[in-house]
Amino acid sequence: MAHTLLDLGMQPLANNLCRTAKEAMEAERFPLRAVVEDDLTIHLDYAVEPAKLYQHYLYRSGTSQPYIDHCAALFQSFKHLKHDTIIDIGGNDGTLLKTFQKESSEKLRLINVDASESIRKENEEAGIEFINAYWGEEVDVPKADIITSTNVFQHTKDIHAFLRGIQKHLDGVWILEFPYALETILTGQFDQFYHEHYYYWLLSPLEKLFKQYGLKIIHALPQDIHGGTMRLWMTNKEPSAPAIDLSRYTKYEQEAVDGAFFETAIESISSQFIFYLINGIFGKVCFFGAAAKGCVFLNALGLNVDTVGEMVVIDDTPEKQGLFIPGTGFQVVDRSVLPEYDTVVILAHNFREHIANSLAKEWNGKIVTLLPMLEFL
Repeated sequence: MAHTLLDLGMQPLANNLCRTAKEAMEAERFPLRAVVEDDLTIHLDYAVEPAKLYQHYLYRSGTSQPYIDHCAALFQSFKHLKHDTIIDIGGNDGTLLKTFQKESSEKLRLINVDASESIRKENEEAGIEFINAYWGEEVDVPKADIITSTNVFQHTKDIHAFLRGIQKHLDGVWILEFPYALETILTGQFDQFYHEHYYYWLLSPLEKLFKQYGLKIIHALPQDIHGGTMRLWMTNKEPSAPAIDLSRYTKYEQEAVDGAFFETAIESISSQFIFYLINGIFGKVCFFGAAAKGCVFLNALGLNVDTVGEMVVIDDTPEKQGLFIPGTGFQVVDRSVLPEYDTVVILAHNFREHIANSLAKEWNGKIVTLLPMLEFL
């Protein structure tokens, strides 16, 4: 029987930025509650229809240099394997595949299967075959030596259709990366939960699920990116090594779920931030990072133009600048406003070191993160 892991109440869609402050404050809200099944599968108990979820989707993976560096390192990890044909599932603007081609000394066949038609041009201009579709066995693609899916598996509600697609089109190794829910729970990162992410995976249920489709996990390696990511290598061939023993991770998962402390984390961070804000310890404050986790963070803490007055969120993505964070009324602006502020609170804490270093080169104020804990950088 499922029980509640985290309930953030009614939340706006985190990536659907708004045109005006009024529109942002009136943004439609949907239930955002994560539940845990008996087998430790974690999922939302309410699914927003994709047409609404991706109506104003502005995320572009290529805007993050740390992610590009991560992609280059990923290629180096499998370049010793046959990789003539590579399929990336949900490859967005093609950043991963572009990086693979740049790192390779040979011409590769690169295929991006993505549900958003709006990114076709930038993929095809880079020599990537683009297929506008939801991944599954019906997708018209050749068998691939390598299939990658980074930060996309948790978006998929019909997980069995997804795995049937892997089963049909894989002829080598599937490399899967996803936010590891054990890390999310242990660090109280409530901002990892938003409507686009339907599942929040632990390894215990995944291991059983993959066996149903003849997939063996042959390698598991935690990654620092995105607030704590797990990278798994799976194959549907007979591997030269046995399936990996995952007990070093799975033995902690039940205990972590039972001891989850998200509500405590939200209350603690909220009280700390409001105290610092009211008492002028931060001086004049702005935020950095108009990503989904930032929207969730601000709304979970109840920060908006009505509760704390007008504030801004700096972001380097031109397409986001001038728009407003849903539920808050805070405008997204560029870095030119930095001299007006004493403190920047980094919302995109998964890239905090990169952001802090870049800010320090042009500005001398305080730099703070509030998750996983209050920290001055």
